[in-house]
Amino acid sequence: MVYGFLKRLFVESCPGCGGSSGSGFCTVCAAELARIASPCGRCGLPEPVARCPRRRTHWHVDAVHAPFAYAPPLDHYLHAFKYRGARVLGRAFGALIAPALQAPSAAVDALVAVPLHRGRLRERGYNQAFEIARALAREVGLPVLERGIVRSAATGAQTGRGARERLAGMTQAFRVRRALDGLDIAIVDDVVTTGATINALAAALRAAGARSCIAFAVARAPERRPDSQARNV
Repeated sequence: MVYGFLKRLFVESCPGCGGSSGSGFCTVCAAELARIASPCGRCGLPEPVARCPRRRTHWHVDAVHAPFAYAPPLDHYLHAFKYRGARVLGRAFGALIAPALQAPSAAVDALVAVPLHRGRLRERGYNQAFEIARALAREVGLPVLERGIVRSAATGAQTGRGARERLAGMTQAFRVRRALDGLDIAIVDDVVTTGATINALAAALRAAGARSCIAFAVARAPERRPDSQARNV
């Protein structure tokens, strides 16, 4: 209730054009973000999917909701958010994906932001996934679980790595030291690339008792086709 009153009292500025907006991006700037027209309900990639990540490993994520393609101009906003200190964008990104979490088919009990390793957190100063989750929690009225959910391994930058490298690097990356018995969890991140990160976290959450894990992100990176993968070997 207090949050809704503050939203009415203080008019937000659109991070795209600087004009007034109800929450986050204005309708004009939001319309410039490329949506994924026909996403796969399980992996979030545009259909038809040539190399579904669920076929490469044991998949622990029930569904991936990432409504926008990782493409201009959204990729520039996400880069600024993650690497150039534009922390305030977390609010706009949370508002962008709130409708997907409010859908009846996405009923969950709590949110879990993909944790950063403590070294990376000190370096960056904030966890971009948590900034999105915090804004999302305000929009939908759900708690964000933090205590006892940690990134126990410093996996290094994932940018430029192929699917197999990412999957291998994320093994045992997360540790959950709390009971999640019977909870339906929504994992929150900024971008889903191969799905290795959210899948590793989902495995740890399920081991702690979570009944289901679905993932929400702002953007889904395009699928790497076999010919492009061969060139990157």
